[in-house]
Amino acid sequence: MPQKLLTQEETLDFLARETVGHLATFDPSGYPYIVPLNYVYYQGKIYFHCALEGRKLDNLAANNRVCFEVSRVDKKVFAPLPCKCSTRYTSALVFGTAGIVTNLERKMEVLTALTATYAEGQPFPSIDAAASARVNLVEITIDSIHGKRNVDLEEL
Repeated sequence: MPQKLLTQEETLDFLARETVGHLATFDPSGYPYIVPLNYVYYQGKIYFHCALEGRKLDNLAANNRVCFEVSRVDKKVFAPLPCKCSTRYTSALVFGTAGIVTNLERKMEVLTALTATYAEGQPFPSIDAAASARVNLVEITIDSIHGKRNVDLEEL
């Protein structure tokens, strides 16, 4: 199926509209580890919250280089032959470095932005220092980003 590369602007717009991605890290012995998670693209970086300890954090402590993937199925394409069945999709692949946000004001600001994304206009209590202390907030600084779409021929 034909693929269309997205511009940087299109890729960032896609990243900003989606809410679930997959984080790839390496554990200290070199094994890859991929986990789905909720995220927010905010002020040019990717953020997600997580527990205060765990495998993701252990991996990031050993190697802070990450890959982050976001994809969406836009349309399923059925054909009588299995090899002709397909999907039309949009995807973004991010390479970067990750670190824990330690500045309390920044952490509360980004956690508020993350919560607002999922609240979809519904009211929610403010994110204060006590709520922020219960989670870690991880920031991914983007080194490179690539986007593409699998499209129908007429879309080329």
